Amino acid sequence: MTPDSLPKQDDEQAVPRPEITDPADERAPVDPALFEQVAAEPPFTRAVTATPLHLETAGESHTNRWVTWNGYTVPEVLSDLTDEYRALRGSAVLMDVSPLVKYRIAGRDALAYLERLAAQPVAPLAAGHAQHVIFCEGGGFVLGDGMLFRLADDEYRLVTEETHLAWLADSAEGFRVRVEDVSATLGVLSLQGPLSCFMLTEIGVDEAAALEPGAARWVSIGGMPVYLSRTGATGDLGYELWCDAEDAPHVWRAVMSTGQPFGLRPAGFALRELARLEAGHPRAGHDYLSAFAAIEPRDMLPPAAIWPDFSIAASKGLFNGGAALRAAAHIAPSRRVVRLAVEGLEPVRFAAVSLGGKVAGIATSTGFSPALGANIALAILDTGALAPAGLAVLAERRDGLSIVETRLPARILAEPAFSHPRRMMVPAPSRA
Repeated sequence: MTPDSLPKQDDEQAVPRPEITDPADERAPVDPALFEQVAAEPPFTRAVTATPLHLETAGESHTNRWVTWNGYTVPEVLSDLTDEYRALRGSAVLMDVSPLVKYRIAGRDALAYLERLAAQPVAPLAAGHAQHVIFCEGGGFVLGDGMLFRLADDEYRLVTEETHLAWLADSAEGFRVRVEDVSATLGVLSLQGPLSCFMLTEIGVDEAAALEPGAARWVSIGGMPVYLSRTGATGDLGYELWCDAEDAPHVWRAVMSTGQPFGLRPAGFALRELARLEAGHPRAGHDYLSAFAAIEPRDMLPPAAIWPDFSIAASKGLFNGGAALRAAAHIAPSRRVVRLAVEGLEPVRFAAVSLGGKVAGIATSTGFSPALGANIALAILDTGALAPAGLAVLAERRDGLSIVETRLPARILAEPAFSHPRRMMVPAPSRA
């Protein structure tokens, strides 16, 4: 009997023997903590929230550059920003703006409810029209703004950049009104540019030319019902097409197939941002903070600090923040949102704005304006810095593989960098 075949004693069975592993053995046990765990699902299924037009814009993308807007993944640039800009100012572009937040406000008290919330009179707004509205908290500081559409006598659609559902629902207490977020049920296409009316006419929408700025009506495009509004934030002639989410891809293809022979191009989020910057439109959450989101009291702004032409209409009755706004009507805001132009013939990066060597504000949106041939910005400045001269920004520009800092003179723009008269023409230009 060999030693290996001898029966083991009880004390030998109680003593564990160390496991000897050959380092060259590929079957040697490994510590699983050394390796990244395999995800239960592919990352792209968790990262992408698609709009109704996602497949259409993805098919048009030549860059694979995407950005998140209100939780949705949208294209930043589809081909080239310069080419998209040329199309916007020379013919037309089609953009997916479905991530805008959309609320349906309906009920017999809908008008009374909105009159209490909005700083502008709502009663004069007729069905089939839209207007810009501003909302304030009790102290008269801005919570947000948006476009309010009157769809019928007791039905409205409020479109905003940020979510306000909780506040809107709380404010509805005591009113016979229903407030619901309908963002996911609607696809929104923005057709902007000098030939936008012409292209709609080519599709068969003859009513487009007669629409006044801010007006809207139901039309048919590609056999689909579309709520067509003459709205947009590009400083030029433009329309927005509101349709059911399942109809949006068909409407997109109908518009693109008709407009492409005349120079229509799809465009991404970067062009929308550049166009609204040239048009001088502040964006909520970016160029100003909601009073509920502001950490420092100085970051809360009254309406007149953001929109210089704001005033309380004589016909406006009781509304949220109205007492505070009326009491402070003679007091100038301590800070204002202004339009800036910065000298220089190449795009640069900058944030801080100074006067006499001291920081006087911050640029919230920046970009290079082809229309003006200069860097432009929306900035929040201390009221004392609203001087005709002396403003400057500390800019960064790339020089080879280095970053060069330079101080560039800046000036306040009295008018937007781009605002074409045809955006207000009635009838709208409808010829190529």
